[in-house]
Amino acid sequence: MIKIIDAPAELADASVVGHKFARQQRLRDAGVSVPPFFCIVRETPWTAIADVVGPFPGVGAGVHDLTAWAESARNAAEHMRLLPETEAEIRDRYAALGSPDVAVRACVVGRDAQPGEDDAADPFAGLTDSHLYVGADALFDAVSSCLASLFSVRSVLYRARRGIDPRGLSICVGIQQMVDGERSFVAFTHDPATGARETVVAGVYGIGEGVVAERADIDHFFVRRGGIARLVSHKRRMLRRAPGGGVAEHRVPDGLADVPVFSDAQISQIAALAETAEQLLSGPQDIEGVVTADSKIHLVQARPATSPQTPATTIEWTNHNLTESFPGVTTAMTYSHARVFYRMSFRNFYRIVGVPESQLRSSEHHLRRMIGYLDGRAYYRLDAWYALHSRLPGWDALRPMWERSLGLTERHANPGRPPDRHAITRIVARSPRLIWAAVSFPRNVRRFLAWWDVQHILGTDVSQRPVEEVIEMYRRVWSEAESRWGITILASYLSLVGYVAAGALVQRWIDSPEVDLTVLLPGGPPNRTLQSVHSTVALAEQINANPALAERVLTGDARDTWDRIARGAYGGKLESDALTHLREFGDRAMHDLKIEELTPRQRPEMIIDAVRPFVAAGATIRQTRVQESTAATAAVDELRRICPSRWRRAVLRAALRAGGFLVKAREDTRFCRTQLYGFSREVMRRLGSDLAAAGCLDSPEDYVHLEAEEVLGAFDGTCTHADLRLLARTRKHAYQRSCGRPALAADLTTAPPPITTADLRRSVASSATAGSSTELSGLPSCAGIARGRAKLVLQPDVPPSDCAGRILIARETDPGWLPLMLSATGLVAERGSMVSHTAITGRMLGIPTVVAVAGATSKIADGDEVEIDGRSGSIRIVRPHSQRPR
Repeated sequence: MIKIIDAPAELADASVVGHKFARQQRLRDAGVSVPPFFCIVRETPWTAIADVVGPFPGVGAGVHDLTAWAESARNAAEHMRLLPETEAEIRDRYAALGSPDVAVRACVVGRDAQPGEDDAADPFAGLTDSHLYVGADALFDAVSSCLASLFSVRSVLYRARRGIDPRGLSICVGIQQMVDGERSFVAFTHDPATGARETVVAGVYGIGEGVVAERADIDHFFVRRGGIARLVSHKRRMLRRAPGGGVAEHRVPDGLADVPVFSDAQISQIAALAETAEQLLSGPQDIEGVVTADSKIHLVQARPATSPQTPATTIEWTNHNLTESFPGVTTAMTYSHARVFYRMSFRNFYRIVGVPESQLRSSEHHLRRMIGYLDGRAYYRLDAWYALHSRLPGWDALRPMWERSLGLTERHANPGRPPDRHAITRIVARSPRLIWAAVSFPRNVRRFLAWWDVQHILGTDVSQRPVEEVIEMYRRVWSEAESRWGITILASYLSLVGYVAAGALVQRWIDSPEVDLTVLLPGGPPNRTLQSVHSTVALAEQINANPALAERVLTGDARDTWDRIARGAYGGKLESDALTHLREFGDRAMHDLKIEELTPRQRPEMIIDAVRPFVAAGATIRQTRVQESTAATAAVDELRRICPSRWRRAVLRAALRAGGFLVKAREDTRFCRTQLYGFSREVMRRLGSDLAAAGCLDSPEDYVHLEAEEVLGAFDGTCTHADLRLLARTRKHAYQRSCGRPALAADLTTAPPPITTADLRRSVASSATAGSSTELSGLPSCAGIARGRAKLVLQPDVPPSDCAGRILIARETDPGWLPLMLSATGLVAERGSMVSHTAITGRMLGIPTVVAVAGATSKIADGDEVEIDGRSGSIRIVRPHSQRPR
């Protein structure tokens, strides 16, 4: 079925037209200069040719079989003609664009949870066809070519590598007004070779095809904090429109050959446009654009940057913010719970705010690696968080604040800028589901709290229950939590939205450079954390009413003092209040999300330690409430001072009260999280004791060095480890070694598999000093180090098997080289730029790549042992082929 689409709402829907064109429409909607376009969608291309093409050999088939099938499928697809009425409709839309020349580009649309082209998780760049300067006579041939390119050899081979069957995909073709630019550029918001936060611009005279196709001489510009660095080439070739359509090479005029393509002011404009695209499209971007004779910049394409996010490249981590929950070294038991908790709560949260189920299924691997375990410490894995959060409605508006909370302010050119006053409008406009989630939030959070309070009461005493009942209760609670706990994340998300909204109003209405919104938040009903403080103060007040008891609390043994209180030695009311406090707040303690850390639930005397400072200060409930009331009054007075307008003040007060409610909801649900971990601690301690009694552990406390499923599996008969005692002992020793080492940096980068930065430094240093060598250098294009035998290829007619495990050395490449690249472990090219086909493919495949290496094919012989560093751009001939042992 063929559909013609030109309505803005449908053009912005990636599930209909694919990410490429949906991104263009989103940019147009935001006011960015993007040439107009319309789309042609073939929803089920496979059904149109299934009867004339042989069976698909399967994603695990060999290159030869996949290539033969792809050639047959493409040939059949190209012979599928459009209906006359469809051609007539396309011709009318083409005429409406008002340009005799158009660009015709394809974009694969993912279906049934399969990723499509320009997907944030994998851009699939350069796999489908595109045609420039297409006139009316060649329009339908170009459309047919693009529709059929779903089955191109390179597309089929690459998707097979990713385990994707091309028969389950749709294809969309965009027809866009052609803007004939005098100069063109490709820009990355992050360094495409290393992922570093700097804008990299590749510029050429003429049209942008000269950059990507390696057919023009390219200038590079690097926009950094210290200014703009340039790598200016001597330019001889550029691409322009050919007289009969298409493109042709032209000579660069002598007066421009050594002049930078762009001035610093223009580069700054391009960098700002790239930043805008990143904000709107949520994540590092690779944009293409042209500059016309009037110096106006037009954006013609934007896609997620093929940045170092594949297994062969670096991984960014941070534990800012996370150390509040999991400080220092963490045991396997705590990490296993945290990993499941993040996966289940955020999956449910994304579902609540309207992320499609298909996207959640395709992002399952990111959900499972939101937090990592590096040298015994918990870290956020940033590529997973960005990939997941980019699905959120309004993420572009909320992202700066989220990044600041994680200490990632350097990722924005102006991290201190105030909230965007239009942010909330964008958030609301993009998600009806979010609006409903916000409207129904008060009711749903009450339901959640009521549900959890029942679970918490049922799970307060597991020590006397049969083990099967304990395990059943544990699994039921976590299973039910999986479909409910997203409301707790929604509380934080709506708090963030509310903060942005209040900040936008303050920015607009209050003429004051520094306004702390937290000072303006009024007092409200106490949240559960504050209730625990009130309960502690109330105990202290009762204790101070008995001077002898107060003295014992301040100077005596905490355990003995607690035992006396719990036995009623100081009155029935204090006994009852103390036991009620233990029952309701006994899971709250320092580091209470670390299951290896004990809480008052296991050591009630910790309540005496907690109440001691309040006893010493003579604290009373009345004093506490006066302090809270004074703070609320101060907030009202401060708002009146900075906002004289009565009606504006009323609006701000309402917004801040809503913020206060959201803060209470967030704190209440966070307290529930503490109780969930407390319940899990009690269950695992009980099971650990049983395992130790059965001789499966050296000590009852060693359960903390096992994962939750390993402990449960020992009782369920599903554990894959025959000797839990040995496993726990090994992990315990590793835990102790980690405790004895200095902490890793809060922000760090690793190469897979994730290792410590010290190990990473050692591995790089050892490879850099090994053996004698001859060095070459070029442009770094995909980070990573590869070492192996060189395969010199001057024409892509060698069998792909000849390149298996080899480092491919070529003058230049084009899409037809993909079968060879799929087999290689590294890429080196004499020509190219950081945005050329070789560089993009290297990053897409995640293999170290260096381009623009002068003399590579003459200085590196076939069979030489070489080492390439895709981060520094260096190539070393470690051992010439003639010196290899025979």
